[in-house]
Amino acid sequence: MFAAIISPAALGAQTVVKTVPVGTTPIAVASNPLTHKVYVVNHGSNSVTILDSETYATSTLNVEDRPEAVAINPETNKVYITNSGSDSVSVIDGKTGTISSTVHVGDYPQALAVNTATNKIYVANNFGHSVTVIDGATNATTTIQVGQGPRGIALNAVTNKVYTVNYGSQDVTVVDGATGATRSIGIGKHPWAIAVDAKANKIYAVSEDSASVSVIDGATNASTTVSVGAIPFAVEVNPATQKAYVLSYGNDSMAVIDGSTATVTTTVSLGTPPLAIAIDPKSDRIYIANQRTASLTVIDSKTSLPAATVKVGTIPYALEVDGSAHLLYVANFSSNDVTVVGK
Repeated sequence: MFAAIISPAALGAQTVVKTVPVGTTPIAVASNPLTHKVYVVNHGSNSVTILDSETYATSTLNVEDRPEAVAINPETNKVYITNSGSDSVSVIDGKTGTISSTVHVGDYPQALAVNTATNKIYVANNFGHSVTVIDGATNATTTIQVGQGPRGIALNAVTNKVYTVNYGSQDVTVVDGATGATRSIGIGKHPWAIAVDAKANKIYAVSEDSASVSVIDGATNASTTVSVGAIPFAVEVNPATQKAYVLSYGNDSMAVIDGSTATVTTTVSLGTPPLAIAIDPKSDRIYIANQRTASLTVIDSKTSLPAATVKVGTIPYALEVDGSAHLLYVANFSSNDVTVVGK
């Protein structure tokens, strides 16, 4: 393992195309490349901003109390928003840009994932210690009990398995999407985030207080513990390279994990606390949002060296890559806008 230090060298052009005002305290963003629509969750104003990625025109939809997360089913052109304060999910019809229904779920829905193959939506209810499964065709729901305080959720559409990372019970719950059967896998203390490499059938669960990542084999449920930097809180995977990237807030770093060996191959020093990460497999670029510097660090994943530094809004909080439009969307929590970066 070696450490790569961020330098000011620029290896590629990244430019701000547009800054678009949205609602108050945007905390999540997702795009549908088929419709050229971007959906921004505004936690403070209980709304969703719909942005046209071609014209940059916007419209606003009011949702219920304290929206937290967004996920899209591009096959049905439906958008799902969790409302943590009202224990509900708002369903947006992407064609009309209106709310088609509101679905009651469990206590404090915080994260969700969509299986486009089965048209099912999985909602992690943090205070309800459960997952609500929504049938995308009928909006009928079923409830599955998982571990204590599910903080994050991810799925493997190939195996039809769903995974929740449970902060309170310090485990991962595996849900069989076909039967609803569950099993638990113990991991490190206070797990915070989870990601799935569907191609390799590997699951990465980040444990905040253990400064570790549990790499789980999806076929056997066997787990390997990998040490990373202090206070890890976010993880993204690149299935094309079978690598996982873990942000650590406590020592301003990013660990690169080789999924085939479950080892850290590189630790990148960022020099500032990171807030969010996104990966574009097509360009081999990693995008990291920096809290204190109101900037975006762009890293070449082949070399772990910087490609560019881009100034964005205040407290960049969430990122979304639109590979088809060659754009990156940065939701800025304190400046109440979205920075559109051209790649």
